[in-house]
Amino acid sequence: MTRSASGQHARARIKRLVPIALATLLGIGGLAAWRVEHAAPPPPQEKDKPRAPANRVLLPQDASQLAFLKLEAVSLAPLPASDPMNARLALAEDRTARIFPPLAGRILALKAAPGDTVIPGAPLAILDAPDFGQAIADLRKAQADASLKKKALARAQTLFEGEALARRDLEAAQADARAADAEADRARLRLANLAPPGSRIEGQRLVLRAPLGGVVVDRQANPGTEVRPDAATPLFILSDLRRLWLNIDLPEKAAALAKPGATVNFAVEAFPGEDFSARIEQVGAMVDPTTRRIPVRALVDNADGRLKPEMFARASISQPKAATVIRLPVGALLTDGLTTRLFVQIGPREFERRRVSIARQDAEFAYLTPDSGIKPSDQVVVRGALLLASELAQGE
Repeated sequence: MTRSASGQHARARIKRLVPIALATLLGIGGLAAWRVEHAAPPPPQEKDKPRAPANRVLLPQDASQLAFLKLEAVSLAPLPASDPMNARLALAEDRTARIFPPLAGRILALKAAPGDTVIPGAPLAILDAPDFGQAIADLRKAQADASLKKKALARAQTLFEGEALARRDLEAAQADARAADAEADRARLRLANLAPPGSRIEGQRLVLRAPLGGVVVDRQANPGTEVRPDAATPLFILSDLRRLWLNIDLPEKAAALAKPGATVNFAVEAFPGEDFSARIEQVGAMVDPTTRRIPVRALVDNADGRLKPEMFARASISQPKAATVIRLPVGALLTDGLTTRLFVQIGPREFERRRVSIARQDAEFAYLTPDSGIKPSDQVVVRGALLLASELAQGE
């Protein structure tokens, strides 16, 4: 085959392939256009989710944090003028009797037990006291002698009037009668100290009676026990527990605040969150050289009997016209530098963080300034506030 024939054959072949290539390109282009036209629309862009209000936390219903949260309603309290001071409740000594046996003897029976309420004159114990029998005998002897001396004086007076007796003998009879009367009075008073008037005397049995009304606070006596008047421990302690003393250890720096008649607010562990009040009766005249504290005594009205002697207390002196402010436990506060915040419940499982200002703070309570925006009806988180702060930080 010649070279010219081969060239013609190649050109003829190219002419046949060109229409096929054009058709293929048109098909691909149409398919691409169809795909573009019928392609799925792009997913709509998500709108921004609504953000929770600032400083608020809404916990899910099944949130584990709910089990750790503790809420308390805030309360109103006078702004204290001093930091809390150590104090102790004690028996009011002017309403307390410590009863010792007036004579040596042996206890036959007990008529009162610790915790009993007694009235004045109520029997406490019965003693077998030989000295009591001797006191009864002394009185009877003195009364008999006084009666005899009176009769002798009457005879002497008759004889003197009949000029049968010298004046000197009459005066001697008068002196003897007066001495006998004095001895009878002494014996009667001695017996009256042992057995009040109206008591039934049975031999040498002595009845110990309550000198005042109150509660039997302590009893150190058992049947058959030998007792003596010079014992170191009283048999009974009676006290009127409707009044108690609050003994306060006052620091020197607060000496100007303690004045008779001033009000003292105090709290005890037995009644957390509850305030009691007392009135200062006496301020010590000197500072204790060891503790550097001034002893202060206040009177407590304990008509309901809830407070007990020897309870420890934390006391603070109130100003005469102290402002009433919001008081809450210090566990509710979150401090960040100079900023103090807390969480307030504003709805079911919803809490709001608020900034507050502290007027005074001690180891137990914080007193807020009036501009803190906390109301007495607010429920604040006193335990678990850090959990809410962590949730709030994650949301930010």
